[in-house]
Amino acid sequence: MIYTDAVDTRTLTIVLPESEWRALRAQEPDAIGWLQAQIKNRLEGASSPREGSAPAAPLQDTWDDY
Repeated sequence: MIYTDAVDTRTLTIVLPESEWRALRAQEPDAIGWLQAQIKNRLEGASSPREGSAPAAPLQDTWDDY
């Protein structure tokens, strides 16, 4: 079966030293699920930037041309 209503997605790669990954997993056994929840929570509050945070400079997406 082919899913025709595909949603555009992005894959994130985070480079962490093994020690930091183990420390994160010790605090959050489902580290990937926790990161996804953090992103969703941040986007739900996207209408108001966090206090004390400067606007981030736009990042250039080098893969847009592919």
